[in-house]
Amino acid sequence: MKLHRYFDTDDGSLPELEVRYSDPDNVSKAFEFLFANNARSVTASGGYLWIKASQKKKPFTGSGDASLVVCESAEPFHVVLAGITIANCTLPDLGVLVMPSSLTIDYRMGSAWGTSEINALLILLKKLCGLGGTLVAPWWGAECEHEFAEALRRA
Repeated sequence: MKLHRYFDTDDGSLPELEVRYSDPDNVSKAFEFLFANNARSVTASGGYLWIKASQKKKPFTGSGDASLVVCESAEPFHVVLAGITIANCTLPDLGVLVMPSSLTIDYRMGSAWGTSEINALLILLKKLCGLGGTLVAPWWGAECEHEFAEALRRA
């Protein structure tokens, strides 16, 4: 699998894969999909959202918080999700940045990413794209983006 090189060696970076949505409501659906597949937040201190109207932070409470970003009541937020299970494979922890029209997923490279985990991530990405999204993988440039697009077609 060509994609192994994007997962093998933990170089300290957090590569990003972005799923962009033309319909912002699909951002909420995509975030909820992660929780429907056993995601749980393992974010340090639980995670917070910044609420624009009150100019105060509120604790992260779960998948419904994405709708606050989509309707622009809250600033974008980032959480770390563990336990996402796709095709009977539990993925390594994923960071998820919720934006008004996208989800950006980051991951720590390293030995936790075997062939099964990479394939499960591809299935997850394909399902997120199936909710009206388009995958953008700019981290390593055009070649990487092309390889991810090819792998998604085969997933």
